[in-house]
Amino acid sequence: MKCLTYLALTLAVLSAGTEAKDLGTWGNVFEPAEQDMLVFIQKRLSAMEESGEMDRLKNEAIERVKRNAVRPPPVAGLTPAITYRTFSYDPTFTVNETITDMQGNIIARRGDRVNPFDKVPYNQTLFFIDGDNRDQVAWLKPQLDNAGNFKIILVNGNIKEASDALDERIYFDQAGVLTTKFGFEHTPVRVTRDDQVLKIEEIPVKGARK
Repeated sequence: MKCLTYLALTLAVLSAGTEAKDLGTWGNVFEPAEQDMLVFIQKRLSAMEESGEMDRLKNEAIERVKRNAVRPPPVAGLTPAITYRTFSYDPTFTVNETITDMQGNIIARRGDRVNPFDKVPYNQTLFFIDGDNRDQVAWLKPQLDNAGNFKIILVNGNIKEASDALDERIYFDQAGVLTTKFGFEHTPVRVTRDDQVLKIEEIPVKGARK
C-alpha cells in the first residue's frame, strides 16, 4: 500500500513540474526546392501556346491521323505471289464456356468442338491485295464481275486510291490480324468457302487461275 502511495506522489510531482517549452530551431531550414508538378506543367503549356509550339504539335497529330486513316501501316512480311499455292483453313474451335440463348437453351457446351459453318451460312469471297501494286489492282478488277458477295482487303496501300481505282468499298487488314489467322505469305489472295473449310489461294497475277 505504501508503494502505491509513493508511486502516486511521484507521478503527481513529475506532472506538476512538466511544461511545454520552445526548444528553438536546430539546424538550417530551407523552403522545398522541388517545384509543384502541376504548376510546372501549367507553365510549360502556357509557354508552348505563346510560342506556337502547341499549334504545331496539334497540326502534326491531325496530319498523322489523316495519313494513318487512308494509309495504315502495311502488313509486314508479304511479297507478290510467284507460283500458285492453295491450302485450307479450318475454322473449327473449342468452346471455352457453355453458350446459351436468351431462353437458356444450350447452343454449345464447354469443351465442344464447333465449326461455325455448321450453324452459319457463309458465301463471301475475300480478296487480299497490295494496293500499291498496279498489277494486283488490275488483276482484281475482272475477278469482281463473278465474285458475288465479296470484300476487298488491302495489306498495303492507300485506301482511298484503291477505292477510286476499283470503285468499291475497301477494307484494311489492320496489324495483319487476318493475314496471320489465314497464314498466307504472298498476294494477291482469294479466300472462298470449300464445304466446311476456307480455301486460301495465293495467285500470281501473271498466268493466274480464275
